[in-house]
Amino acid sequence: MSQSAESQLHALEAAIMTRATELAQEFHDKASRQRDTILRDVAERVHLAEQREVLVAKAEAERHFRRVTQASELKMQARLDQLRWELVQTVQTRLAQRMQELRADRSAYRAWLVEMVRDAAGLLPAGELTAEVNADDIAWLPADWPALVAEAAPERSIQLADAPTWGSGGIKLRTRDNRAQVDNRFEGRLARFEAGIQRVILQQLFPADINASARSGGPQ
Repeated sequence: MSQSAESQLHALEAAIMTRATELAQEFHDKASRQRDTILRDVAERVHLAEQREVLVAKAEAERHFRRVTQASELKMQARLDQLRWELVQTVQTRLAQRMQELRADRSAYRAWLVEMVRDAAGLLPAGELTAEVNADDIAWLPADWPALVAEAAPERSIQLADAPTWGSGGIKLRTRDNRAQVDNRFEGRLARFEAGIQRVILQQLFPADINASARSGGPQ
């Protein structure tokens, strides 16, 4: 082989090696870029998965917090309702004591009976009426009955029953045929106006709490 041909062969080999090196570098660079892309993609997916897990955990924690908070609020509200119930019961017990004090003052009690007779007579239909009082009142009231009726309802005919009724005070009026009656005994009025009485008591006990309410089902 001539020197010229040998020189050309070396030049071709060098060119091939150079091109091979360039191609290898290109493949290496491309592989590096692909690796970086894959790593970034994996890292992003891991990050998103972590974010989702954090969000799920946060949402679950918030739900648990709300459940605990609501349970605590319900317990606190139930306790407040119980305290209101007990306080209103205490005040209504004092109403019964106040009734006894009123009955002990004969003049004031008689004036109240006049109002109760007037109220009941005005609500009942025309015709003769019968009045009922408890055993304590029937012991003294017959002697004063005509004057009391003349003062309370002079236009009505009201007979005082001989047999006593139950109750701590007051009077019950009924028609002779028992078709209509107005119970103005203390217990009757308390039952009839219980909701209003409770509302007034609550407004006096808790003036700043407009949502305060007593539970129904009896004196509170």
